Amino acid sequence: MSPVPNLLPLGECATPPWLSDPDRLSAVSGAEEPSFPAAEYEQRLSRVRAAMAGAGLDALVVSRPAAVEYLCGYFSAETIPQPVLVTGSDLVLFVPDFEVGRAVASSYAPEVRYFRYAVAHLAYANVGDHVAHQVGTSARIGTDSRTPIAVVDGLRAASVSVATGADITDTVRLVMSPAEISAVETAAESTQRGVEAGIAAAAAPGATDAQVAAAISAGLVERATSRSAWQVVVATGKRAGIPHSTWRNLPLVDGSTFLEFAGTHHRYHAPIMRSVCRGEPSALVKTLANLSETCVAAVLETARAGVACRDVAEQVTKALGPLPDGVVFHELYGYPVGLAHPPHWMDGAPFNITIDNPEPLEAGMVFHMPGSFRSIGLGGVGLSQTFVIEENGTRPLTHGKAEMVYL
Repeated sequence: MSPVPNLLPLGECATPPWLSDPDRLSAVSGAEEPSFPAAEYEQRLSRVRAAMAGAGLDALVVSRPAAVEYLCGYFSAETIPQPVLVTGSDLVLFVPDFEVGRAVASSYAPEVRYFRYAVAHLAYANVGDHVAHQVGTSARIGTDSRTPIAVVDGLRAASVSVATGADITDTVRLVMSPAEISAVETAAESTQRGVEAGIAAAAAPGATDAQVAAAISAGLVERATSRSAWQVVVATGKRAGIPHSTWRNLPLVDGSTFLEFAGTHHRYHAPIMRSVCRGEPSALVKTLANLSETCVAAVLETARAGVACRDVAEQVTKALGPLPDGVVFHELYGYPVGLAHPPHWMDGAPFNITIDNPEPLEAGMVFHMPGSFRSIGLGGVGLSQTFVIEENGTRPLTHGKAEMVYL
């Protein structure tokens, strides 16, 4: 049970009647177990505040839903911006009045300010004005890239110095705590249930891509605490060679069928790519499968704490060698995953393992390695793992070998 926050209206917003009923408020507060203990959020706040100080910021307004949840535990199915203010001593969450129950049920924020849901688009100027008065006009405030422009305009109208695009929280959360890594490991158990269900469905006579997607979906949610931020992808035959195609209720064809999806736990994701082959594999399918297997293995063997991302990319590029004519690869050898909200599990700072990133990897970073190779219009194979960077190498968090499954 999270402690009941101090609940206060913002602007001309009436107080919901149920807030005056302590028994009802207590029931809402105890409706669900927090995703993590309070100490986990205190450690996160300490890291973010240290990063703020290093950037010369007195306060930070964060609006990316995954970053808000990272800071205070708050989450909701509602998608409109619901910012949180972080200062050296304060943490204030701003939500529509209709979302106060979710704030009480899930958030560790000690103060929650609520505004009218019916006119939420007009309330963000009030949020900016309130933040300006709370931190003072001499403060330097950072806002992340998801913060509504009306909040920024409200701050600037109050003569506050604003640094936009300050995605400090997303940068801090690139390195996960042991509790977060454990959440990804639990998510990977759901991922594996999806893998097993998808392979079994694909092996059935007359199976369609939609039936495979339905089986995977059932496996993913069977014991999960949350849903994936992105859809289940199933693409068969020639459509497997068209990136980001997915099921259309078509029969599986002989050759490769590409699968991609993620199991979750408390919205922490463990994505995976797997490919299955019906019938005798063609020379093209064998070539694509070999490239994908080589790519995944080379990343896992090369990456470790202290190694620059571009050095990993260079080594894997050498291992792959020149690609055959017509084969397409995105040259992305890993992207961060973990806590994510829709529309995608790629929901944070763009710290990718590519030839263009000179920054070193750090222990505790978690990546998805998307080894997908496609011959446009002919076929495609994708294999991957979600893995964590450790001091002496990598550790896969998803299960099983990244290799073609022959049905």
